Amino acid sequence: MVFRDKITTKERVQKLIDFNRKAINEKWQKINNLIKDTEEGVQRYKLTNDEVIANTKGTIKVLTEELLVATYTAGYSIEKFKEEYLKFVDSLLPVWFSNSGYDEMIWALSIGILLEIDGVTFDKLVDLVKKDDPEDYLIDYLIQSRHPDWKIRINYNFPRPYGFTRKIIEEENSENAVALLKEYLEKKWYQGSRDEGWYDLHKRNIDNYYGYWSFESGALCKIKGLDYKELEGVPYFPYDLVVEGAKD
Repeated sequence: MVFRDKITTKERVQKLIDFNRKAINEKWQKINNLIKDTEEGVQRYKLTNDEVIANTKGTIKVLTEELLVATYTAGYSIEKFKEEYLKFVDSLLPVWFSNSGYDEMIWALSIGILLEIDGVTFDKLVDLVKKDDPEDYLIDYLIQSRHPDWKIRINYNFPRPYGFTRKIIEEENSENAVALLKEYLEKKWYQGSRDEGWYDLHKRNIDNYYGYWSFESGALCKIKGLDYKELEGVPYFPYDLVVEGAKD
């Protein structure tokens, strides 16, 4: 297990993984208890049982996302990462909306592409997009890589930093596209993510830090057939996932 991060330690990330796994199990136990309460007509909270269950599922989604990314950061195998990814997709289904979960969908679609995930799982994400219809160029492009008839709309919900990806996508020269992707990773992606809750998390609370990865960069590299070896060692690029993703 080769640690994939230079900011924190393997021990810290593993501690977060262990904590999140335990917390997720506890949240599911809470949901099961609430379902039983509903069947028995018991109400323990000011909110209805259904409302508490919905809120708890939202918390599970956050914990599962952190666990997924931390699993990659910690150096777990791609096979183990895939197991966590499938759980992450399922955690999105009851709670995802584009206005508060754009990054989650970008990551979910991108990782699915890199893992060459089965069509049933990928289409769970597509159905969420159809339902909420965020009308976004990058989301549309990622989906079109698996569904060629999918229409791409020229709009970005979050032009900073994602608007730059259009240059990469539309660049026909492979060497130039790699150069643009490298520029995106080194100068655009992290710097343009200041409004994200995870931005500079390592400075605010290193124990809660689980890694910074531009999964869409890996997906763009794969879809366009670019030379990923040119991006080895570039910050935020999920190199191992690009190289090994389809093997498991």
